[in-house]
Amino acid sequence: MEKPSFSYWSIAALGLVWSLMGCLSYIAQNNADFVAQLAEPQRSFITQRPFWASAVFAVAVYGGAVGCILLLLRRVAAVQALGLSLMGALVTMFYMVMTLGLSIGVLQSTGISVLVGCILFWISMAARARGWLR
Repeated sequence: MEKPSFSYWSIAALGLVWSLMGCLSYIAQNNADFVAQLAEPQRSFITQRPFWASAVFAVAVYGGAVGCILLLLRRVAAVQALGLSLMGALVTMFYMVMTLGLSIGVLQSTGISVLVGCILFWISMAARARGWLR
């Protein structure tokens, strides 16, 4: 089996850091004390968000973290985990655009997440094709 390149390890590690920051954001948004300190628009958005939207956000961030760990362990299941994470990020972006409108802030916050999700999913697919995953 061919060994992965340095860029593979770097992207997988940075992806894990990114995903863990998303996990922390999810945890913070489910902490009443944290949410109470937010400005009214953010607090209102979080508290009025439907359960399914929170669940999809969790799938996006936790799926990304699991997928990156699987990339670092060189496991083929990373492809499925990162694909699920990407779908969660896309649905989250769709929900935010439909709820908040198409603004620069929405595009920045969700667009970057979708872009990172695409890159991580692509890396997993390329790693599987090159035989780096088992």
